[in-house]
Amino acid sequence: MRWIDDVKNALVALGGEAHLSQIYEIVEKNRSKRGDTMGKLKSWVRNTLQQNSREKGKNIFKSVYPVEMRKGIWRLL
Repeated sequence: MRWIDDVKNALVALGGEAHLSQIYEIVEKNRSKRGDTMGKLKSWVRNTLQQNSREKGKNIFKSVYPVEMRKGIWRLL
């Protein structure tokens, strides 16, 4: 499964909006069930959110607060 699918599924499971720590937890749990874990999970999740965000011209995810504020809350669009 692709990282973008894991992140989308995590946000759906969390009601469409969540803090990064919650997203990490769900993604890690789902990848572990499949035996697909990586040491840099947090980095991959952040990169997936940022590279597929409205701010990058893609309408999949949106940081609830400006990324510069570092609040870590993301929303599924």
